[in-house]
Amino acid sequence: MDNTQYAQRLLSLLAQGATLCATDRKKAFPLLQRASALLWRLEPERSPVTTMTLERKLSLPIEQWLPEAIRADYSGPLLCSNMASQTCNEMMLELNARQLWETIQARVNRVKQACRLRSDGDTFYRNFRLFLIEHGVITPSQARDAFVPLNLSLSDFYEPIPLHLRHNGLLYLCPECHWPLNTQRHEVSCDSAWCRDKKSLFLRDGTRLVNRVNNSHLEGQEAQERLMLNPALWKFTLQPGLLELSLAHALTERGYEVELWPNVDRTDLRIRIGQSTQDIDAKVWVSAHELAKHIEQIPSHLPRWIVIPDYQKQNISLLREHCPLGVRVFTQSQCVQEVQKHASPF
Repeated sequence: MDNTQYAQRLLSLLAQGATLCATDRKKAFPLLQRASALLWRLEPERSPVTTMTLERKLSLPIEQWLPEAIRADYSGPLLCSNMASQTCNEMMLELNARQLWETIQARVNRVKQACRLRSDGDTFYRNFRLFLIEHGVITPSQARDAFVPLNLSLSDFYEPIPLHLRHNGLLYLCPECHWPLNTQRHEVSCDSAWCRDKKSLFLRDGTRLVNRVNNSHLEGQEAQERLMLNPALWKFTLQPGLLELSLAHALTERGYEVELWPNVDRTDLRIRIGQSTQDIDAKVWVSAHELAKHIEQIPSHLPRWIVIPDYQKQNISLLREHCPLGVRVFTQSQCVQEVQKHASPF
């Protein structure tokens, strides 16, 4: 392994260790010991960091104790009030993206295969994707129309909501992605950077949350027997799905013809530009460095545009440096402008 791979392994161990510190410190320590050894390998000129010291550092912003060459562009503490932070949760998902993606794809491929056997498969698949994007939390009965016709198991996509995401028996759902917020902290925000950019930022006030931007109130809901979308599906299907819908709305509003997940998900969006079409994939990642690695692996025979949220405009130059032939990267606003440059709307 080279230093880049060692750094990625270190970050993964730190995220796993921080997650376990919140629930089982005994299991966390072997991971932190390995992380300490890796850190010394990456920084041999510094004194080794003990496991106990490393555990304490998890509550400090990582930019204070990890050089940028190691931490990539992650920032913030991995533990907040002895609980895994948003940064930690995002790292857990993004640093294990390939393994998680394979798991997701195995499940989603079953959906695609079932849809391709139907004459109305495109419609069924589109409705299924929309269901996942619009239902971060469900009651089992809500899934009947989307799951039963495709003979799908609900447990492959949704799971029980853990107790730490309930406050006095109530759930507080993010207004943007409708996934449960962690209300154990006084300052509450969604784990998704997309949602935080959309002002999903709150303070806990008794049995309600007060929005830190506009002072609106978010009331709790009875947990009952509800289920939450699997975290990997929330990260790699629901979050980019919000960007996909937002981009599709922006383009159709301007008169362009847009198709979501055409041909049972050959691409995220397909836009008609004059007599031709353009395929687009939406990506919502925290780490531009990790996304760049993902973009590098796109086959050059699949020309497409990659679209990221507007709030990540500063990452465009880095991502474009890693684009294979035929792949271009834009923010959402840049994508709309690029379409307008190439054709007049219908």
